[in-house]
Amino acid sequence: MSVYYGWYIVGVAFFANFMSVGTGFYALNAFMEPLCQLRGWTRTDINLALVIGTLFGFSGQFIYGTIVMYTGVRALMVLGSLVGGMAFIFMARVEALWQFYFFYILLFIGNGAYGGIVSATAVNNWFVQKRGKAMGFAAAGISFSGAILPMIAMIAIVQSGVDGAALVIGVSVMLMAPLAWFVMREWPEEIGMLPDGIITEPAIFCRTEATGAQTCNPTKKSGTNCNAWPFGMLMRTGAFWKLGLSYAMLMVGTVGVMSQLKPRFTDIGFSSLHAMILMSVTALIGSIGKYSWGSFCDRFEPKKVVVLMSLANAAGLSLALYQNSMTFLILFIVVFGFTMGGIMSTYSVMVAIFFGRDCFPSVLRYISIFLILQLAGYLIAGQSHDRTGSYDLAYMIYIGLDLAAAAMLATLKPPMAAATSQHQPE
Repeated sequence: MSVYYGWYIVGVAFFANFMSVGTGFYALNAFMEPLCQLRGWTRTDINLALVIGTLFGFSGQFIYGTIVMYTGVRALMVLGSLVGGMAFIFMARVEALWQFYFFYILLFIGNGAYGGIVSATAVNNWFVQKRGKAMGFAAAGISFSGAILPMIAMIAIVQSGVDGAALVIGVSVMLMAPLAWFVMREWPEEIGMLPDGIITEPAIFCRTEATGAQTCNPTKKSGTNCNAWPFGMLMRTGAFWKLGLSYAMLMVGTVGVMSQLKPRFTDIGFSSLHAMILMSVTALIGSIGKYSWGSFCDRFEPKKVVVLMSLANAAGLSLALYQNSMTFLILFIVVFGFTMGGIMSTYSVMVAIFFGRDCFPSVLRYISIFLILQLAGYLIAGQSHDRTGSYDLAYMIYIGLDLAAAAMLATLKPPMAAATSQHQPE
């Protein structure tokens, strides 16, 4: 039996998420302390780069969400990976803080063009019944990068210094360009299939008329069939606000914890190597969580799944407050790792379920603007450490946000679209 081509799309999306989030987010677990020592910067200085980069990155998601509806994903992925790779290489070579911020912004702009909404749209176009599993597997690249890339970066820094490590990782990002160019296709209808591998008539069929003229049915383009969700109607839709705000609150804690988890483990007494291993294990469990929670959305009522996930995430964070117990530490790594992993995979699934396959990039470009609020997580973590010498205060704030998000998600109701045929669950 041949493999459904959509799974190759998922594979590329996995690698895209691995490199985009790994370089823009997780890699700082390895680079933060060496950069502070080498340049004389503080953790708050570097956290500010994450804040600024995130601001530009998520603002760019609106632009990419618009562009992808007309150009498709392939061209954006190629260009974005080249820009992101070069930015990462130069980011580690500058000495002035403002230059570091500039290349970090460029990194987020490039990463957003091949990860984020672009890779999610690619997967969404190819799946309906197995959407949760496919989205979950693609999103697993986000957490898997946290398990692998910081360790690779730390070893490379020891062997080749900060500049050498950045060169290796930056070139790896640029490998995304040929991969995307040769593998990515926009819709299954373009190659005579329906989502999930169902065979149908070719989507592009040409015939010669009696007059000698040749006519072809049009190629399906991402988002062009969506007329159900104009911006004005989205602004009046409760599900739009509740999904956006609840996931933003969940992500505040996730990025705040995971961006500095290795330094936190170091602060409580672990060596740099052991701290990095613990952080990598947490992220690896997160990759399992992404696939698992996405699959749960295929099997159970998605709203109940995400409410349970939010509550479990708060419980996992509370375990981190017991710092003198190895048992609680292990439970924190397992529970928090598994639950935080499901946040971004279920986010894309929920948007697709509530607003439809054709409208996915059109709606996601607006709703992703809420995620800019996650930049508060970096500042909360940095200020908590700088002012108290601990991340405990930050973790307590994150727990409160998780509980608020769970309450909001519990009140979700299916939205009513302008064109009813566009919003029904497939």
